Amino acid sequence: MKNKKGIIICMIMISVLLLGGCGTKVSHKSPEAVVKSLISAYQNKNQKAVKKCFGLNPDKKCAKEIKKEIDYNMNYFKAHEAEKVEFKKAKSLGKFDKDKYELVYVWYNYKVKKQKETLEVPAMSFYYVKQKDRKYYVVPAKDVNEEMSENSRKQYSEFMKGGIYQDYDKAYQTFIRKNPKYENSLQNKFQEITK
Repeated sequence: MKNKKGIIICMIMISVLLLGGCGTKVSHKSPEAVVKSLISAYQNKNQKAVKKCFGLNPDKKCAKEIKKEIDYNMNYFKAHEAEKVEFKKAKSLGKFDKDKYELVYVWYNYKVKKQKETLEVPAMSFYYVKQKDRKYYVVPAKDVNEEMSENSRKQYSEFMKGGIYQDYDKAYQTFIRKNPKYENSLQNKFQEITK
């Protein structure tokens, strides 16, 4: 009897450890860390973690615009059918609006398994981040005003001239040359998911 209890307890502990690793750890320590957390949360289809990255209560409903943004990105990540994402680089492009916001870029690769090989699909995203109570949070798209949009266009045009963007663009163009049907296939999957 004691052996059976011990085995059951041991199996429960193993299950807890295995399932506990499936969550997305959210870090608010730096602008780059919270943006990486957001990308990981989208990849893991973890809405609660996405809400935490935005500084929202994970257990409560959020504004329709934010829900729409979350759903769109979750579906886009789902369409890639990637096993995981791997981060290459992430960095703040500078502070803005009396240091209230930072614009952060993140370059990551979707790891997509196709038959015998794993494709590395380069992707790059830009997010505004704000600081509150010594923690960093991603700014939802609905809260990005015209002035912030203008700033991001300026920063992006400067960023495109630099080595990081050129390396990313070269990696992406190389990937597309080797996988010319990938973009169409991705669009078709995305449309299928969002029907």
